[in-house]
Amino acid sequence: MSDDAALPAVPEPDPAAAPGVRASDGDREALVARLQQALAEGRLDLDEFGQRAGAAWAAVTTAELAALVADLPAEPPVEIVGSRAPEVQTSVFGDIKLSGPSVPLRASTVFGDVRVDLRGLRTDAERLELHLSTVFGDVEVIVAEGVDAQLHGRTVLGDRKIDLAAVPRVAGTPRVVVHGRTVFGDLKLRSLAPGESASRWRQVMERLARRAEPG
Repeated sequence: MSDDAALPAVPEPDPAAAPGVRASDGDREALVARLQQALAEGRLDLDEFGQRAGAAWAAVTTAELAALVADLPAEPPVEIVGSRAPEVQTSVFGDIKLSGPSVPLRASTVFGDVRVDLRGLRTDAERLELHLSTVFGDVEVIVAEGVDAQLHGRTVLGDRKIDLAAVPRVAGTPRVVVHGRTVFGDLKLRSLAPGESASRWRQVMERLARRAEPG
């Protein structure tokens, strides 16, 4: 018997088995953002998130990415019209800072802060509900003085702080309800006057400057 006869036969390629579509960096980033949202919602724990995120960055095809979220609910489409803010904003390893005439109703990040300044908000809604969360970061919401605001939620290894000015409610302003969740971070809700700096250090410096002005 010849040596060639002892070799195993090489199977012919199956033409019906189409190769998978190779994943792009954008596909991987979007998948990790979806995993991060699932973590914020409590569908995954930190270990599961870390394992799946690592697998997502190592994935070669889009089929491999899809398998990592097969047991998670489908992500609803986000409609963006004109200058209206998207309803959902997520981030990984970064802060989310929101302000202006409109803001997303949901925002979450991992290893970053979520800071929402509602003093420039323009809305005819009587009630505005925000759902904000982060892991290893703070959630902070600023409203204008005279706006009724409430803070609901919980922290894990963090503090919950509310600092609202004791002033009458301004007619026509919405009631702001913040649903917050942090892990290793604080939940903060406070009010500021229009034009007042959101930075605590800058506020102190501005007050010292005003005191130093000649009377």
